Amino acid sequence: MINELRIENFRGFTSLDLKNLKRVNLVVGENNSGKTSLLEAILALCEPQRVQQLPGLFRALQGNPDVRYFRWLLKDGASRGQGLLSAKAGAEKWGLSLSTPKVPDSDSANGPAGGYLYTGTAFRLWGDPRPRLTCRIMSVQHRDPNALVTLVGKAHRKGGGEETLQRLLAKVDPRIKKVRVDPGEDGNQVIVDIGLSELVPVSQVGQGVYRLLVILADIIGESPDVVLIDEVENGLHHSIHEQVWSGLAETAEKLDVQIIATTHSEECLNAAHNAFLGRKDYDLSVIQLFRVESGVQGRVLDKEHIEAAIAGKIDLR
Repeated sequence: MINELRIENFRGFTSLDLKNLKRVNLVVGENNSGKTSLLEAILALCEPQRVQQLPGLFRALQGNPDVRYFRWLLKDGASRGQGLLSAKAGAEKWGLSLSTPKVPDSDSANGPAGGYLYTGTAFRLWGDPRPRLTCRIMSVQHRDPNALVTLVGKAHRKGGGEETLQRLLAKVDPRIKKVRVDPGEDGNQVIVDIGLSELVPVSQVGQGVYRLLVILADIIGESPDVVLIDEVENGLHHSIHEQVWSGLAETAEKLDVQIIATTHSEECLNAAHNAFLGRKDYDLSVIQLFRVESGVQGRVLDKEHIEAAIAGKIDLR
């Protein structure tokens, strides 16, 4: 589990230090405050070998990635044309170096061990390509039904996976008694038992259940160390936010997964706080990002400061 993050000269971040991260972390901030950029940095640190995939993972990919995406990863006007990403998980600490092609190779070699992970016309990334933590991504893009069938099938093949998936989904919709993959004449689809005469397609139960099913099936089936969820409230009505967070909290604890999720929603923050209040351990932190003249800054809020923010004593705008 990642405990600390440091980001220097990456996208809008000049210098960002985040410490005391929890099992579940909710990233808040105004539009263009760096929430998605933070997820990109975390993915690069967890699985450096996937850096080449970054352009299309969280953002709409358009044009030449070298020109339209990678050249903007090093903050414009970065000091000495260099930047750094580093993380700490337990006693282990590692990092990646960012630079322009004008920076001598010897300078990159003096940073983290490894070699070039990406070289382009305006940007280079140096580091050890070995994965440190396995990472799964939940973007705002809707997973199609075929992809969902694959996810649910993989979750069911895990020991106890079917029962775990059903139990967690029932926290959001108590009607759900079973989750199955139906090999119908019109193709495979996920169906659920909600007490009707027949099991029904999961798409008919509601977008909230569909969204949560994607997240839970992916976590159970893939067993990652870290899950990154962009706009976790996407597709969810505010009335079920607390139930969803209860399911995510239990999933993170039982399956030993760290969740880092972004949100634009005040209701989502309140719901996460309320869900963790009802648990034995309040294993939630809020990462607040905000823009200042020098770039994006941030801080980690614990339970006391989260309560103060909800009460209006700390400005989260």
